Amino acid sequence: MMRALVFFVLVIFFGLRSSAQELVFSEPIKLSSNVNSEDEELGIVLSSDGKTMYFSRAFHDKNRGGKYAGTDIWMSKKDAEGNWMPAANVGSPWNNKQSNSVIGVNQDNTVVYLLNAYSNKSGIAFSKLINGTWTDPEVIPLPGINRNDFVGFYVNPAFDVILISMKGADSFGEEDLYVSLKDASEKWTEPKNLGPTINTKGFEISPFLSSDKKRLFFSSNGHGGYGDADIFVCDRLFDSWETWSVPKNLGDRINFKKFDTDFYETADSTITFVSNRLDGASDIYVTSFIAPGNQKKDTTEVIYLNDEEVFKIFGRDFIVTIEFEKNSSLITPKYQLRIKELSLILNANKSLKLRLVARREPNSTTLEINKFRLINILEDFKKSGVEGGRITFGSEIIKEFDKEKEGIVVLKFYR
Repeated sequence: MMRALVFFVLVIFFGLRSSAQELVFSEPIKLSSNVNSEDEELGIVLSSDGKTMYFSRAFHDKNRGGKYAGTDIWMSKKDAEGNWMPAANVGSPWNNKQSNSVIGVNQDNTVVYLLNAYSNKSGIAFSKLINGTWTDPEVIPLPGINRNDFVGFYVNPAFDVILISMKGADSFGEEDLYVSLKDASEKWTEPKNLGPTINTKGFEISPFLSSDKKRLFFSSNGHGGYGDADIFVCDRLFDSWETWSVPKNLGDRINFKKFDTDFYETADSTITFVSNRLDGASDIYVTSFIAPGNQKKDTTEVIYLNDEEVFKIFGRDFIVTIEFEKNSSLITPKYQLRIKELSLILNANKSLKLRLVARREPNSTTLEINKFRLINILEDFKKSGVEGGRITFGSEIIKEFDKEKEGIVVLKFYR
C-alpha cells in the first residue's frame, strides 16, 4: 500500500514539474499560396531536415478521382533561400481514389509511411525511394486496428513507435491515443491505450512524438481550451507509455477559437501546424520555439526605420497607424484605403518588412479582439499583393493608456 502511495506521489510531483515549463512560440505565420489553397490542407509530415513537406489536400479539383473522392498527398520543397516552392500533387503510386496521407518519413527520407488505402488489410503501408523512383506501396500488418471509424497514425523516423488515434474497445470516449511497439521478433504489438491522463470523453487525434520519444503533442477537444480542438503537450514519465504528465495547452499563439491540429517539428526546429482560424478552411502555419527567458528573441535584433527613413521611402509624412472603432475588429473604409496605399509602397520595396503592433493597456481584456484586428489587417495586405511572410505581429502595453485610443494598431517598418 505504501509503495503504491509513493508511486502516486511521484507521478503527481513529476507530472507537475514536467508540465510547469512554459513552451513559448513565435507568432505563427500562415504559409503562402505556394502551399495553402482555398481548399483544405491537413496531415503535415516533414522530412528530418525540414526541407520537404508532405501534406494531404481535400476538396481539390486536381485530386485523383475528383473533388469529393478523398484526400490526395501533395508535396512542397524549400528552395535555396528557404522558401516553400509551389506544391504539387505527387500522383501515382501514392495517390488513388481513396483518402491518401503520409504518416511518417524515415531519417534519410528514403522510406515514406502511408495510410493504408491500397488493401483491406489491417495496418499501414510504406514506399521506398529506389534510383529516384518511389515503389508501389506495400502493406505492413498491424493488429487491432478499428477500420470502421476514423483512424490516424504517426510513425517515428526510427520506425520503432507507431502512435494511433482510433476508437477502440477500451476507449474512454471518442478517438483515443494508442501506441504499438516492435516486439522481440520485430512484429508490431497490439495497440495499447495511453491512459486516462491523456485520453478523455472527447477525441484525441493527430499525435506527434519528439525525437527522444519523451514528449507527446496531440490535438483534443476533451481538455478544455480556446476552441473546437486545441493542441496540447505532455511528457512520458518513468519510460512508461501509460504514465504521462498532465497535458498542457500550447497557449493562444498556437490555439485559436476554432480547430487547431497536426503539430509537427523537425530537427532544424521547423514547426508547423494546421488551423482553420481565418476563413473556415484549414491551412498550414509555421512557427518556432523561443528559448525560455528569451521570449523577445524574435524581435530584439530588429532595427525599425526611423521617421526620417520612413519619410524618405514614402515621400511625405505618413501616419503609420490603423484605427478601429471601439470594441470592433472591422477596418473602416478610410483605413482600408490606407492599407492599399501602403501596399503599393511595400510592393515597390520588396526588402521592406512590416510589424503590426496592437496597443493595449496593462491587464487588458481585449486580447481576443486585438488578435482579430491584426489578422484582418494582415488579410487586407495580402489581398493587395503583400506576402504574408513579410508581416509579423506584436503587442505593446501602454502604461499611460488613453481609452479613446484603444483600437490603434501601429505599423513599424524594418528590413
